Amino acid sequence: MDHNRLTRRRFIISVIALSGAAVEPGLFALSQAWAESPGHIDDRVRRNMVRMARLLYPHDALADEVYAKVLEQTLSDIASGDAFARQLEAADTALSERSGGAWQELDPAAQIEALQGIESEACFAAIQNSVRAGIYNGSAFWKHVGYPGPSKDFGGYLNHGAGEIDWLPEKP
Repeated sequence: MDHNRLTRRRFIISVIALSGAAVEPGLFALSQAWAESPGHIDDRVRRNMVRMARLLYPHDALADEVYAKVLEQTLSDIASGDAFARQLEAADTALSERSGGAWQELDPAAQIEALQGIESEACFAAIQNSVRAGIYNGSAFWKHVGYPGPSKDFGGYLNHGAGEIDWLPEKP
């Protein structure tokens, strides 16, 4: 399988992304994107994995959609989407077994206890690594902490940021 092959789907996504065109909210709904991704998972697994992601990296200011998008991005990767879908399903199964089948309905302390019970499994590490990279490398988190993004977008440090030191005292 040639992973570098330009498909129609990749071409359209690239054109939209590079054009800078405003995309109407809801045009690419998350549930539809999950259903069309190479590694398709059902809605129950999706909800449980978004909850798992939020428990692993809790940020009240980030909406569940941010966590869902991080998981969706890994699922939509042609090379690893199916393997990641199997990891999500394995984690969901493991959490269901530890909670008697209703992990989502448990209180947060019991959910964390169930997560601790599976943290040595490969599925846990795969999800943890994917979510950590997606959350902290994403612009939604950057806005949350007040980071404007790479200075390259603003012309580099010489044109943006190098002289903006307001916390040092003025020269005498």
